[in-house]
Amino acid sequence: MTVTCIGHSGMAIEVGDVTLIFDYYIDPAGVLDDILARARRLYVLVSHSHRDHLCMDIFGWRDRCPEVQYVLASECRRKLKRAIDLNAYRIAWLHHDEDWSDDRLAIHAYDSTDVGVGFLVDVDGQRVYHAGDYTCWHFSEEQDAQAVRKAQGDFHAILRRIAAHSPHIHLAMMPVVPNIGGDWAYGPREFLRAITVDTFIPMHMWGRDREVLAWCEAEKLRNCLMLDSGEKHLI
Repeated sequence: MTVTCIGHSGMAIEVGDVTLIFDYYIDPAGVLDDILARARRLYVLVSHSHRDHLCMDIFGWRDRCPEVQYVLASECRRKLKRAIDLNAYRIAWLHHDEDWSDDRLAIHAYDSTDVGVGFLVDVDGQRVYHAGDYTCWHFSEEQDAQAVRKAQGDFHAILRRIAAHSPHIHLAMMPVVPNIGGDWAYGPREFLRAITVDTFIPMHMWGRDREVLAWCEAEKLRNCLMLDSGEKHLI
């Protein structure tokens, strides 16, 4: 399995003849063309409709990969139906706790603490989780204690469902966001305590990679893989 950080939360996973592209937004290193050129079975997944996760460019990829399969959070439909002819594309819509599969992979959508979903994908014996915008959005320096407790409770309610179904995940990609303030690493720390993750990739860092790297080192997270935009790694 090869993972490439395209940029922000945009990740490409290549397993056998399958290419998964999650939440494409920007491509500062210019790696997308090579990824699409290699793709044989292309799946494009979008966790929600925020502009840094849903980019209309993805619908132009059909010209290069005619059989591309889109798997989109149901929440995206309202935004997209005003922009494109949805019937012209192969789109599977997933609400949280729903499944989609074909002859190559199986996808389960989990709820998020923000809009949309997170995706768990099983392909060729590998289990891959892309969290979308799921983390503990507590903003503890701005909110009162009750609001922080609610944010933590909402986060753990979803985490319990993920851990019950998938106590072991080969590759997990999750927002690690220092601009939350306070204990900004609460979400990923609790996630890694609840689930055995072989390789953990922080994303959605908004340019604060050094702080996230320092946290990974302080926590002695041997499974943490920091990827710059355009960087590729074989797992």
